[in-house]
Amino acid sequence: MKIRRFRPALLLVLCGVTLAHADILILKNGNKVEGTILDQNEQGVKMKYRLTPKIMDEKVFLAGEIEKVIKQTPQEVEVVELRKVLPTGDLLKADEYEQIIQDRLRPFVNKYPGTPEAKEVEDIISTLQEEKTMVANGQVKLEGKWLSVKESKGESFNIEAFRILDSMRKKAAKADLSGALREFDRLMLPSPAYRGSIYYLQAIPEATNILDKWISALEKMSSEQPQLEKARRDGLNKLQEPELSKTKNAINDEFAKWRAMAEAERRQKLRWSTPYKYDISSIQSAMKEAVEEKTRLLNINMEVLKAKTDLAVVCYRKIGEQDYMGGASAFEKLQALQNDMEFRDIVYDVRARLIKLHGELSRAIATGATATAGSSAIGGVAATGVESRVAQILAEAGATPAATAPQPATGTAAPTQAMPQQAAAAPQPAVQANTAQVATPAAARPVQPTMAQQPNAAVQQPFPMPMPVPQMVPQEEESNLQLYIMIAMGLVIVVLGVAFMKQKKA
Repeated sequence: MKIRRFRPALLLVLCGVTLAHADILILKNGNKVEGTILDQNEQGVKMKYRLTPKIMDEKVFLAGEIEKVIKQTPQEVEVVELRKVLPTGDLLKADEYEQIIQDRLRPFVNKYPGTPEAKEVEDIISTLQEEKTMVANGQVKLEGKWLSVKESKGESFNIEAFRILDSMRKKAAKADLSGALREFDRLMLPSPAYRGSIYYLQAIPEATNILDKWISALEKMSSEQPQLEKARRDGLNKLQEPELSKTKNAINDEFAKWRAMAEAERRQKLRWSTPYKYDISSIQSAMKEAVEEKTRLLNINMEVLKAKTDLAVVCYRKIGEQDYMGGASAFEKLQALQNDMEFRDIVYDVRARLIKLHGELSRAIATGATATAGSSAIGGVAATGVESRVAQILAEAGATPAATAPQPATGTAAPTQAMPQQAAAAPQPAVQANTAQVATPAAARPVQPTMAQQPNAAVQQPFPMPMPVPQMVPQEEESNLQLYIMIAMGLVIVVLGVAFMKQKKA
């Protein structure tokens, strides 16, 4: 363990002279040279500097060439990289903020206490701690902009899509083209995935550029394959046993490993496998796949797709905010479009999410009403409170819970684009006087999105209505019904027992 710790330190001593501090020469011709001053006298300065990113060189700069000499302390050099922490990246988590603080910033402050640079880093730490608190409270930083808790809930669908797009960009920047293309696939598969997000729209031209680079790489592999294959054959012809057999076995093992990996990826339905450089058929297959995908992307009508995506984004945003009425209204406009097979999956997905939201709000309303009837209604007095969580859901849905309400209403709200206050409800028979009269206000019940019949029935089918809010059954009637059932079962058991005894005696 001690040896392992010693090695990095030794390497820093031997190779990292320029890491300790950096000096700068400002020349009279306007050039700036950064490095380490090895010697300085009246004649000039001898400096070790970086000639290229990988090559160091030593040179004597005459005093007549030098305008100014700047010597930097180690902390002045190190703080340059730490300044790059701000502004912070998008979608950082609270633990990621803490990791930056503890792994990069705190060690610097402890190493150079009391210096102006340490004070500067302390200010950076304070900024990161403030942002960490914001993230812990539910806020999100997206594309450099901070979203409130409500906004982050509304943008939850787009946030997840942005994570994938960001990963695609990072892999493309590292020249991992196949990995970047697989990230792009995550925006589409399994359908609809995130096709209804604004970030899928942004990803299309970027994916096209990545495909161009991927196709160029494959073309290069294709042109080099004959020479590689010939060089391998020539090399094998020069070998004698046992080296010949060992080399052939190694070649076969390499090919078998690649084929096993490619087969595993195929079973997982992963595209963009890296072809085997000696196998022309795998290169051609990858080329065909890339060209077909690029052609598909180029044939997309971006203007039409943007119009549809804008409506889908509104739907997903309203659903994220638990605004059923707003989501249903946007959904009506979305499904009224002439949607092709690809975009129709988005319509189905929005519909499913609306139905799920409808059920959640309905259950919350019913649960709150039942709890109120069971605990607050005492001695025939109407309930006056609603569970705080239910009140929150109702408020987010645009409804206002009433302290007292009319008798429970049944029926499904009219499928229109009207506001919640316009939802129709049919009267219900009165409940017994000693039962708490609690009802779901008509304004609190989400209105079903209308599923208008499309002109082209073969392409767009009408969607089924979400289930209405379940009717609440008074607790007293439930108890009486259970009692009657138990009495009936007891009578049946007694009758069967008497019949059995008579038969046994006979």
